[in-house]
Amino acid sequence: MASNQDVQRAFRFALGSFATGITIATTTNREGGPVGVTASSFNSVSVDPPLVLWSLAKNSNSRPAFCSSGHFAIHVLAASQEDLSNRFSRSRDDKFDNVKWSAGKLGSPILSEHASLFQCRTRHQYEGGDHIILVGEVIDYETRDEAPLLFHGGQYVERRPRPTDSTTETVDLEQGRFTEDFLFYLISQAYFQTSYPMRKNLAAKGSSLAEHMVLALLSMEGPMTRQGVKDWLEHTGHSPTDEMLDRMLENKLIETVAAGIQNAEKGAERYVDALAYMKSFETDLVADLAPAELADAKRVLRKIIDLSQNDIPSNR
Repeated sequence: MASNQDVQRAFRFALGSFATGITIATTTNREGGPVGVTASSFNSVSVDPPLVLWSLAKNSNSRPAFCSSGHFAIHVLAASQEDLSNRFSRSRDDKFDNVKWSAGKLGSPILSEHASLFQCRTRHQYEGGDHIILVGEVIDYETRDEAPLLFHGGQYVERRPRPTDSTTETVDLEQGRFTEDFLFYLISQAYFQTSYPMRKNLAAKGSSLAEHMVLALLSMEGPMTRQGVKDWLEHTGHSPTDEMLDRMLENKLIETVAAGIQNAEKGAERYVDALAYMKSFETDLVADLAPAELADAKRVLRKIIDLSQNDIPSNR
């Protein structure tokens, strides 16, 4: 015969087949301090009047604050906020440390980052087994264009919209126009925008993207012949001229060896410095991407690279 613990575990597993959003509920304690918990039990109740509900475990340390404050805020988390969800799901006193927030209209702490926000006045509290069900009247709300964080089968999952069978043309040859869904435009725009800070950084140091690409190639593949460097970089539009390579030799960025040319100490240092700058920029760039979004982006880019590499001189 199954034990009560086994029955509860099986019930939780069955409930886990229903995907839910993740929220953080916040309020204040009697001293006015911020209180917050992670909750997946959030749901709508009514549009007129606007009512929502969520439930809190009776044994939660946050129960006295939520049951006595008269207000709470519900933050629907974005897909990139897994760490914040984990932070507020644990019993700890420092949940709000280094977390940006401000007081809301009713006093509840409002987190600066979220997919949606509902500020509520507590209207009802109901006994619900081992939980307290809190019903709130929404007095203010906002929503943002952010993919939500979801929970399914005991783990975080990503929302993935089903592709539509759209027949809309992205390019109008007669009018000489294209839409923002034109793949070539998206790839080009992403490149120009993400490389712009690096190009500015190089220019400020008296260097150029072409020089950087020579240093990068020699760092990975050097030493190489001059012609080998030119051939390898031909498809980038930044293939070096003999004049540029002579200038790099003169400035001690590269040096001549028996096998051709390679990075000199000064050139290697300049390349590592640029690489560190790019890594820092990448860290900031991907901060708002969920791990699955980043993995998908890399997978698609690698596939595009594989599909388009036949015409690249260095890959022939």
